[in-house]
Amino acid sequence: MQLTDYTGTFSDGLFPYLWWIIPLAAAAYLSKSMLLKHFFERFAVNTQAQCRLDAEHYHEFRNLDIRSNGRHEQIDYVYVSRFGIFVVAAPGCQGRISGDSGGAFWREEYHKHKTDFPNPLLKNQMYIQALAKQLELSPRMFYSVVAVTGNCQFQSVMPDNVLDVADFADYIAQYGEEVLDDLEVARIKSALEVNEFDVVFSRTGFDKRAWES
Repeated sequence: MQLTDYTGTFSDGLFPYLWWIIPLAAAAYLSKSMLLKHFFERFAVNTQAQCRLDAEHYHEFRNLDIRSNGRHEQIDYVYVSRFGIFVVAAPGCQGRISGDSGGAFWREEYHKHKTDFPNPLLKNQMYIQALAKQLELSPRMFYSVVAVTGNCQFQSVMPDNVLDVADFADYIAQYGEEVLDDLEVARIKSALEVNEFDVVFSRTGFDKRAWES
């Protein structure tokens, strides 16, 4: 019995028309991996917050949408409470992380791959300035927190507000001095509700307050 060899037929006839499936499949795989990575990063933050931050006292805003220096920006998390407003960046990192509080970029080294990414402390400072202006509050009412998700090790000394995601909620909870009253908290919540990502992008027209710089 003679077997038919279709190899030449595929390479000569079908491959020129189907080659695009390979990069498309690779892109779909990478996209799925990134979505899963993002899901687990946020799941870690959400779990810690729900377990250690009382929702009656800490009002959470996720993916808060703001305009800073004329650019569209998103803040990972903001927690509003009588004890202050906590701006939380949640970068997902793997391997060794090096950087300092004032440098424009930090570096991630993982399996011989080196990647520079914007310093989350500096980005938080930018967000705090924008929120303080919009809410007409002193920047002293805000606290910057970087909750690092993923399996990583810091290669340089980091400030106390840069910590593992498992510790970030306890770090926030340590602030016990009331700096805002209930009326101010309610006003801030009302103002920030128009900035939430899902709210802003579900509208056909943007709310002016959400985009004032």
